[in-house]
Amino acid sequence: MVGREWARARRYGTGAALLLVEVDRYARLVDALGDAAGEKVLADLIAATAPTLRGADALTRYEAGQFAVFLAHADATGALDVAERIRERAEQMEVAVPPRRVRFTVALGVAHLRPAHLHLQALVDDVSEALAVARAVGGNCVRAAPVDAGQRPAPGAARDGSRADKN
Repeated sequence: MVGREWARARRYGTGAALLLVEVDRYARLVDALGDAAGEKVLADLIAATAPTLRGADALTRYEAGQFAVFLAHADATGALDVAERIRERAEQMEVAVPPRRVRFTVALGVAHLRPAHLHLQALVDDVSEALAVARAVGGNCVRAAPVDAGQRPAPGAARDGSRADKN
C-alpha cells in the first residue's frame, strides 16, 4: 500500500511524507521485561496512533520496536505536526505489563517527498537517517530529513545512542 501511495503522490505532485517511529531503548525494554512486553508497548502505541490518521494514510510495522506511517497529501509542516503528536501521545502513555505499568518515549524520523526521491527506497533512506539522528541525541524527539552533515550520528553509534564500538 505504501508503494502505491508513494507512486500516486509522485505522479500527481500531491505531497506526501514518511514517518518512522521507534520506541526508545526498545531492546532494553525487551531484555528487562520480555518480548511480550515489548510487543504490548508497540501494539498499544499503534492502537493509539491509528485512529488519529486520515483514511488515505497508511500505518505498518517496520522493524523491531518500530512502525512506519505514510502520510498522503501531507506537506512538511503537517508531517512534523503529526510526528510531534505521536511523540507527545507516547510520552503520556502508560502500558499495563503485569505486574507493572510501563512508561516510554519514542524517537521519530520524518521525510517529506522531494523530487530527489526517484525511488521509494530513497525516501526510506532519508527517514531512516533522520530517525538515527533522533536516536543519537537521546530519543524522545522528532528529526526531519534531509539531515545536515553536522547532525549525522557518529560512526559506530548504537541504536540506543550509546557507542557500539567500546574498546
